[in-house]
Amino acid sequence: MSTKKPGGNPARAGEAEDAREARRKKAAALRQRELARERSRRVVLISIAVVVVLALVAVVVVVIRRASEPTATAAQQIPASAGAAGAGYVLPGTPAAGAPTVDIWVDYQCPYCKQFETAAGESYLAMAAAGQAKVVVHTLTFLDGNLGNTASQLAAEGAAAAEAQGKFPEYTTTVFANQPEEGVGYTVATLRDLAKEAGVPDLDAWQKAVEGHAYRDYVDSVEDSMKAAGVSGTPTITVTPVGGEKKEIPTADLLGSDPAGALQQAVTAATAAP
Repeated sequence: MSTKKPGGNPARAGEAEDAREARRKKAAALRQRELARERSRRVVLISIAVVVVLALVAVVVVVIRRASEPTATAAQQIPASAGAAGAGYVLPGTPAAGAPTVDIWVDYQCPYCKQFETAAGESYLAMAAAGQAKVVVHTLTFLDGNLGNTASQLAAEGAAAAEAQGKFPEYTTTVFANQPEEGVGYTVATLRDLAKEAGVPDLDAWQKAVEGHAYRDYVDSVEDSMKAAGVSGTPTITVTPVGGEKKEIPTADLLGSDPAGALQQAVTAATAAP
């Protein structure tokens, strides 16, 4: 009969428990490393996804930008009455001896320009026709950047295309008279209608020049001349006597109760005696 009692060797039992604990710790450590690797993979994947999305957004922005930029498809031209890049349109008329030069700077989207044009447009056209002054109109486009469109550029190119058919003054008067709410802008279709109203005879030729951006570089050159001329906004009107110093008519007078009178007074004061 055996006298061996149950329970085994206590030392061996303790070693077995230590081994199990070590295995548990090792398994836990392996799980932690695996979780860490999984988190790293997720971070990498998310980072890659973000980079891809940003790259796609950048591509879309570039495509939209390029699509909105005018692309010249016609040979670049300079309006005959301007005569050179950066120069304004010289209105019809033969200045008398001693007559000063009047420079008028406008943007077709500028509501204050419309206000001035409504009040004094006929006066400065008559002044040029009568030889009281050499009147030069400069069409600017800086409001495109402020308003987030290309309407000033489009209207200015339309003005050049109208000038090619002898209708710059009529086009300018008509466009300002039908100026949309600020920020709405012009389209080729609306400008074509206005060109027709202004009496431009060959509307297909006008539209071809506008859509082909035949006058894009010229319009840009006038905008670029703004800083050198000391012009910071519109409308700006300066009067320069023959051999004398250029003077700017105060904005308060241009937008006051009698803009035409203020212009006439400035021209009379700048006219040299015969």
